[in-house]
Amino acid sequence: MACINDIPFEILRKGVTPAQSENLIQEKSDTVYHVPGGYRLRGVALMGDNVPVGIKGDEVIFQFIKPCFGIFVLRVADAKDIAEQLEKDFKK
Repeated sequence: MACINDIPFEILRKGVTPAQSENLIQEKSDTVYHVPGGYRLRGVALMGDNVPVGIKGDEVIFQFIKPCFGIFVLRVADAKDIAEQLEKDFKK
């Protein structure tokens, strides 16, 4: 299993509520998918139910729950592979 630290990311916000996280992801993304808990981004499993993951160009913005630390909103640049996988898995 991969670790979030294996992916180069930027922290956009930390210590947010689920609603604040989703609002920020909606604001900063062109497309937002709600993925099930356990869905993996480059091997890193996301925690929660209906986890918001946004795409803007080649960037991916998502909610990440780190136990004992809370909810973070992270941005991964140069993530075309993740964006393509999300579109493949969830586009209707």
